[in-house]
Amino acid sequence: LDPREAVQAAEAAYRAGRAPLAAAEGFIRQILGWREYVRGIYWQFMPEYKELNALEARAPLPEFYWTGETEMNCLREAIGQTLRHGYAHHIQRLMVTGLYAMLAGVEPRRIHEWYLAVYVDAVEWVELPNVIGMSQYADGGLMASKPYAATGKYIQRMSNYCEGCRYDPAVSEGEKACPMTALYWDFLERNEPKLRSNARMQMQLKNLYQRMRKR
Repeated sequence: LDPREAVQAAEAAYRAGRAPLAAAEGFIRQILGWREYVRGIYWQFMPEYKELNALEARAPLPEFYWTGETEMNCLREAIGQTLRHGYAHHIQRLMVTGLYAMLAGVEPRRIHEWYLAVYVDAVEWVELPNVIGMSQYADGGLMASKPYAATGKYIQRMSNYCEGCRYDPAVSEGEKACPMTALYWDFLERNEPKLRSNARMQMQLKNLYQRMRKR
């Protein structure tokens, strides 16, 4: 299916009164502003793009990504669904499995290979830039302007995963500490030299500096 045909069909449907403006505009923007942008990233920067690792992450992919066996409810649910159905919503991919991998410093190529293996809709030209560039910030800002770094509080706001979980998303130390929250602060601290010049990271780094002064 040629993207030009899809865009023209959506525009024609709007002009004929068969589709509301918001729907037609949103669809066209996703095709031109995202799908084709991602495709352009892939074809312009491959094959070197696959090896990018701007944050120098070297950790192995945790074994629970292949089993879903973890006490973190968000990861257990998102990975379990993925293993059962070969599918997950993009927020689950970006802000649960992808977020944990980035915060934990997993080598980007390893999490890329996992996404490519487990999702039925994973095609490398679209999956790879989304993982290397958007999810893991491994291209250093070529695709996205900042790392998608967040604590467990974000997952609590966006889902019901934290209900009944043994970890508390508001806690970063101790037995009840949410791994997402603890790793968030560790991620900022170990990558601060690489992120300090990023204007969009200034608020998060300001909070980090305040936290460090209280030690």
